[in-house]
Amino acid sequence: MGHTRLGKVPKTRKWNELVEQIAGSGLTGNVATAAVNIGAIAARTLDAAQKGLDKAVDDPGVRYTFYLLTQVALASRTSDWEGALSEHGISLSADSSLFDFTAEVQHAIDRYIRRNPAGATDLSEIAQQSAGEAITSLVGTRTVSLFRGSSADVQNAIRSLSTKKGFGELGQRFFGRFIARFLNFYLSRVTASALGSPRLPDLGDVAQFNDALRSHCDQSARIVRDFCGEWYSKTEYQKGINLENTSRFLAVALKKLRSELEQQKATL
Repeated sequence: MGHTRLGKVPKTRKWNELVEQIAGSGLTGNVATAAVNIGAIAARTLDAAQKGLDKAVDDPGVRYTFYLLTQVALASRTSDWEGALSEHGISLSADSSLFDFTAEVQHAIDRYIRRNPAGATDLSEIAQQSAGEAITSLVGTRTVSLFRGSSADVQNAIRSLSTKKGFGELGQRFFGRFIARFLNFYLSRVTASALGSPRLPDLGDVAQFNDALRSHCDQSARIVRDFCGEWYSKTEYQKGINLENTSRFLAVALKKLRSELEQQKATL
Protein backbone atom coordinates (compact mmCIF):
# COMPACT_ATOMS: atom_id res chain seq x y z
CA MET A 1 0.00 0.00 0.00
CA GLY A 2 1.15 3.54 -0.58
CA HIS A 3 4.50 4.39 -2.11
CA THR A 4 7.55 2.44 -1.01
CA ARG A 5 9.79 5.44 -1.69
CA LEU A 6 8.44 7.26 1.34
CA GLY A 7 10.66 7.56 4.36
CA LYS A 8 10.00 7.81 8.08
CA VAL A 9 7.13 9.65 9.67
CA PRO A 10 8.01 13.39 9.85
CA LYS A 11 9.01 14.59 13.32
CA THR A 12 6.37 17.30 13.65
CA ARG A 13 3.58 17.89 16.13
CA LYS A 14 0.88 17.39 13.48
CA TRP A 15 2.24 14.02 12.45
CA ASN A 16 2.79 12.96 16.04
CA GLU A 17 -0.86 13.71 16.78
CA LEU A 18 -1.93 11.66 13.78
CA VAL A 19 0.20 8.70 14.83
CA GLU A 20 -1.29 8.95 18.30
CA GLN A 21 -4.81 8.95 16.89
CA ILE A 22 -4.22 5.77 14.86
CA ALA A 23 -1.89 3.83 17.12
CA GLY A 24 -1.53 5.66 20.42
CA SER A 25 -1.46 3.72 23.65
CA GLY A 26 -4.78 5.24 24.66
CA LEU A 27 -6.58 3.72 21.67
CA THR A 28 -7.79 0.16 21.70
CA GLY A 29 -9.90 -2.06 19.51
CA ASN A 30 -9.69 -3.22 15.91
CA VAL A 31 -9.78 -1.34 12.63
CA ALA A 32 -13.58 -1.21 12.70
CA THR A 33 -13.21 1.27 15.55
CA ALA A 34 -10.74 3.29 13.50
CA ALA A 35 -13.25 3.39 10.65
CA VAL A 36 -15.70 5.22 12.90
CA ASN A 37 -13.14 8.03 13.14
CA ILE A 38 -11.99 7.82 9.53
CA GLY A 39 -13.28 11.32 8.76
CA ALA A 40 -11.24 12.82 11.57
CA ILE A 41 -8.18 10.84 10.53
CA ALA A 42 -8.58 12.00 6.92
CA ALA A 43 -8.97 15.63 7.99
CA ARG A 44 -5.95 15.52 10.27
CA THR A 45 -3.85 13.82 7.62
CA LEU A 46 -4.83 16.48 5.10
CA ASP A 47 -3.91 19.17 7.61
CA ALA A 48 -0.50 17.61 8.17
CA ALA A 49 0.08 17.19 4.42
CA GLN A 50 -1.34 20.53 3.31
CA LYS A 51 1.83 21.67 1.56
CA GLY A 52 1.64 18.62 -0.67
CA LEU A 53 -1.94 19.37 -1.65
CA ASP A 54 -1.03 22.98 -2.39
CA LYS A 55 1.53 21.69 -4.88
CA ALA A 56 -1.11 19.57 -6.62
CA VAL A 57 -2.89 22.71 -7.82
CA ASP A 58 0.19 23.78 -9.79
CA ASP A 59 1.39 20.33 -10.87
CA PRO A 60 1.31 20.13 -14.71
CA GLY A 61 0.60 16.40 -14.66
CA VAL A 62 -2.35 16.77 -12.30
CA ARG A 63 -3.75 19.62 -14.36
CA TYR A 64 -3.43 17.77 -17.65
CA THR A 65 -4.93 14.57 -16.28
CA PHE A 66 -8.18 16.27 -15.30
CA TYR A 67 -8.21 18.23 -18.55
CA LEU A 68 -7.92 14.98 -20.50
CA LEU A 69 -10.97 13.60 -18.69
CA THR A 70 -12.98 16.52 -20.03
CA GLN A 71 -11.69 15.93 -23.56
CA VAL A 72 -12.49 12.22 -23.46
CA ALA A 73 -16.05 13.03 -22.38
CA LEU A 74 -16.45 15.60 -25.15
CA ALA A 75 -14.97 13.26 -27.78
CA SER A 76 -17.66 10.68 -27.02
CA ARG A 77 -20.29 13.10 -28.29
CA THR A 78 -18.72 13.49 -31.74
CA SER A 79 -19.43 11.44 -34.86
CA ASP A 80 -15.70 10.70 -35.19
CA TRP A 81 -14.88 9.38 -31.73
CA GLU A 82 -11.58 7.78 -32.68
CA GLY A 83 -10.47 10.83 -34.67
CA ALA A 84 -11.29 13.19 -31.79
CA LEU A 85 -9.31 11.02 -29.39
CA SER A 86 -6.32 10.86 -31.73
CA GLU A 87 -5.95 14.64 -31.38
CA HIS A 88 -4.96 13.93 -27.78
CA GLY A 89 -2.67 11.02 -28.58
CA ILE A 90 -5.22 8.31 -27.81
CA SER A 91 -5.25 5.64 -30.55
CA LEU A 92 -8.13 3.17 -30.79
CA SER A 93 -9.15 0.61 -33.38
CA ALA A 94 -12.66 -0.68 -34.01
CA ASP A 95 -12.14 -3.66 -31.69
CA SER A 96 -10.52 -1.75 -28.81
CA SER A 97 -11.84 -2.71 -25.38
CA LEU A 98 -12.23 -0.64 -22.22
CA PHE A 99 -8.86 -1.98 -21.11
CA ASP A 100 -7.27 -0.76 -24.36
CA PHE A 101 -8.95 2.62 -23.99
CA THR A 102 -7.81 3.11 -20.39
CA ALA A 103 -4.27 2.08 -21.31
CA GLU A 104 -4.23 4.61 -24.14
CA VAL A 105 -5.41 7.36 -21.81
CA GLN A 106 -2.55 6.48 -19.46
CA HIS A 107 -0.04 6.54 -22.33
CA ALA A 108 -1.30 9.95 -23.45
CA ILE A 109 -0.75 11.34 -19.94
CA ASP A 110 2.71 9.75 -19.81
CA ARG A 111 3.71 11.38 -23.09
CA TYR A 112 2.51 14.79 -21.94
CA ILE A 113 4.40 14.51 -18.67
CA ARG A 114 7.59 13.41 -20.42
CA ARG A 115 7.43 16.50 -22.65
CA ASN A 116 6.89 18.81 -19.68
CA PRO A 117 10.03 20.23 -18.01
CA ALA A 118 8.63 19.39 -14.57
CA GLY A 119 8.57 15.70 -15.43
CA ALA A 120 6.75 13.03 -13.44
CA THR A 121 5.95 13.64 -9.79
CA ASP A 122 4.26 11.62 -7.08
CA LEU A 123 1.27 13.92 -7.45
CA SER A 124 1.01 13.41 -11.21
CA GLU A 125 1.23 9.66 -10.65
CA ILE A 126 -1.58 9.83 -8.08
CA ALA A 127 -3.76 11.84 -10.49
CA GLN A 128 -3.03 9.46 -13.36
CA GLN A 129 -3.95 6.40 -11.31
CA SER A 130 -7.08 8.14 -10.03
CA ALA A 131 -8.22 8.95 -13.56
CA GLY A 132 -7.74 5.35 -14.67
CA GLU A 133 -9.60 4.07 -11.64
CA ALA A 134 -12.45 6.56 -12.14
CA ILE A 135 -12.88 5.57 -15.78
CA THR A 136 -12.68 1.83 -15.16
CA SER A 137 -15.00 1.84 -12.14
CA LEU A 138 -17.71 3.88 -13.86
CA VAL A 139 -17.43 2.78 -17.49
CA GLY A 140 -16.86 -0.86 -16.57
CA THR A 141 -20.45 -1.17 -15.39
CA ARG A 142 -21.66 0.15 -18.75
CA THR A 143 -19.67 -2.16 -21.08
CA VAL A 144 -19.68 -5.89 -21.80
CA SER A 145 -16.39 -6.44 -19.98
CA LEU A 146 -13.01 -4.90 -19.33
CA PHE A 147 -11.26 -6.94 -22.03
CA ARG A 148 -13.99 -7.57 -24.60
CA GLY A 149 -16.24 -5.35 -26.65
CA SER A 150 -15.54 -2.64 -29.22
CA SER A 151 -14.55 0.98 -29.52
CA ALA A 152 -18.21 1.81 -30.19
CA ASP A 153 -19.19 0.13 -26.90
CA VAL A 154 -16.65 2.24 -25.04
CA GLN A 155 -17.86 5.41 -26.75
CA ASN A 156 -21.46 4.71 -25.79
CA ALA A 157 -20.43 4.10 -22.19
CA ILE A 158 -18.31 7.26 -22.02
CA ARG A 159 -21.13 9.27 -23.64
CA SER A 160 -23.25 8.62 -20.56
CA LEU A 161 -20.60 10.54 -18.61
CA SER A 162 -20.53 13.45 -21.05
CA THR A 163 -23.73 15.11 -19.81
CA LYS A 164 -23.86 17.57 -16.94
CA LYS A 165 -25.00 14.85 -14.57
CA GLY A 166 -22.64 12.24 -15.99
CA PHE A 167 -19.55 14.44 -15.81
CA GLY A 168 -20.49 15.39 -12.27
CA GLU A 169 -20.36 11.69 -11.44
CA LEU A 170 -17.01 11.30 -13.19
CA GLY A 171 -15.61 14.35 -11.40
CA GLN A 172 -16.77 13.08 -8.03
CA ARG A 173 -15.13 9.71 -8.61
CA PHE A 174 -11.86 11.27 -9.82
CA PHE A 175 -11.56 13.73 -6.94
CA GLY A 176 -12.62 11.12 -4.39
CA ARG A 177 -9.96 8.68 -5.57
CA PHE A 178 -7.36 11.43 -5.89
CA ILE A 179 -7.85 12.58 -2.29
CA ALA A 180 -7.89 8.98 -1.04
CA ARG A 181 -4.64 8.17 -2.83
CA PHE A 182 -3.11 11.46 -1.73
CA LEU A 183 -3.96 10.84 1.92
CA ASN A 184 -2.80 7.23 1.69
CA PHE A 185 0.49 8.48 0.25
CA TYR A 186 1.10 10.13 3.61
CA LEU A 187 -0.80 7.70 5.81
CA SER A 188 1.38 4.85 4.56
CA ARG A 189 4.13 6.30 6.74
CA VAL A 190 1.86 6.20 9.75
CA THR A 191 0.30 2.80 9.15
CA ALA A 192 3.75 1.32 8.53
CA SER A 193 4.87 2.50 11.96
CA ALA A 194 1.55 1.43 13.54
CA LEU A 195 1.47 -2.07 12.03
CA GLY A 196 1.32 -4.61 14.83
CA SER A 197 -0.30 -2.20 17.27
CA PRO A 198 -3.72 -2.89 18.82
CA ARG A 199 -5.26 -0.50 16.27
CA LEU A 200 -3.64 -2.10 13.18
CA PRO A 201 -2.65 -5.65 14.12
CA ASP A 202 -1.85 -6.99 10.63
CA LEU A 203 -1.83 -6.25 6.90
CA GLY A 204 -5.46 -7.35 6.57
CA ASP A 205 -6.45 -4.59 8.97
CA VAL A 206 -4.40 -2.08 6.99
CA ALA A 207 -6.24 -3.09 3.80
CA GLN A 208 -9.59 -2.73 5.56
CA PHE A 209 -8.54 0.67 6.87
CA ASN A 210 -7.59 1.75 3.33
CA ASP A 211 -10.96 0.56 1.99
CA ALA A 212 -12.73 2.62 4.64
CA LEU A 213 -10.63 5.66 3.73
CA ARG A 214 -11.41 5.30 0.01
CA SER A 215 -15.13 4.95 0.69
CA HIS A 216 -15.07 7.98 2.94
CA CYS A 217 -13.28 10.12 0.34
CA ASP A 218 -15.69 9.02 -2.40
CA GLN A 219 -18.57 10.16 -0.22
CA SER A 220 -16.84 13.40 0.77
CA ALA A 221 -16.24 14.22 -2.90
CA ARG A 222 -19.99 14.45 -3.38
CA ILE A 223 -19.58 18.10 -2.47
CA VAL A 224 -17.92 18.70 -5.86
CA ARG A 225 -20.23 16.48 -7.94
CA ASP A 226 -22.77 19.12 -8.97
CA PHE A 227 -20.01 21.72 -9.12
CA CYS A 228 -18.13 19.59 -11.66
CA GLY A 229 -21.19 18.98 -13.79
CA GLU A 230 -22.36 22.57 -13.83
CA TRP A 231 -18.87 23.92 -14.63
CA TYR A 232 -18.37 21.38 -17.41
CA SER A 233 -21.72 22.09 -19.06
CA LYS A 234 -21.61 25.88 -18.72
CA THR A 235 -17.97 26.27 -19.75
CA GLU A 236 -18.26 24.09 -22.83
CA TYR A 237 -21.39 25.93 -23.94
CA GLN A 238 -20.07 29.45 -23.35
CA LYS A 239 -16.43 29.32 -24.40
CA GLY A 240 -15.14 25.79 -24.65
CA ILE A 241 -12.99 23.82 -22.24
CA ASN A 242 -9.22 24.22 -22.40
CA LEU A 243 -6.24 23.48 -20.20
CA GLU A 244 -6.22 26.98 -18.74
CA ASN A 245 -9.80 27.13 -17.51
CA THR A 246 -9.63 23.49 -16.43
CA SER A 247 -6.63 24.31 -14.23
CA ARG A 248 -8.51 27.17 -12.57
CA PHE A 249 -11.46 24.88 -11.92
CA LEU A 250 -9.18 22.20 -10.46
CA ALA A 251 -7.84 24.64 -7.88
CA VAL A 252 -11.33 25.61 -6.72
CA ALA A 253 -12.57 22.01 -6.61
CA LEU A 254 -9.63 20.89 -4.46
CA LYS A 255 -10.22 23.85 -2.14
CA LYS A 256 -13.89 22.86 -1.76
CA LEU A 257 -12.95 19.27 -0.96
CA ARG A 258 -10.30 20.35 1.51
CA SER A 259 -12.88 22.54 3.30
CA GLU A 260 -15.26 19.57 3.47
CA LEU A 261 -12.64 17.39 5.10
CA GLU A 262 -11.59 20.19 7.44
CA GLN A 263 -15.13 20.38 8.78
CA GLN A 264 -14.91 16.74 9.73
CA LYS A 265 -12.32 17.62 12.36
CA ALA A 266 -15.33 18.30 14.55
CA THR A 267 -15.55 14.55 15.08
CA LEU A 268 -12.19 14.51 16.84
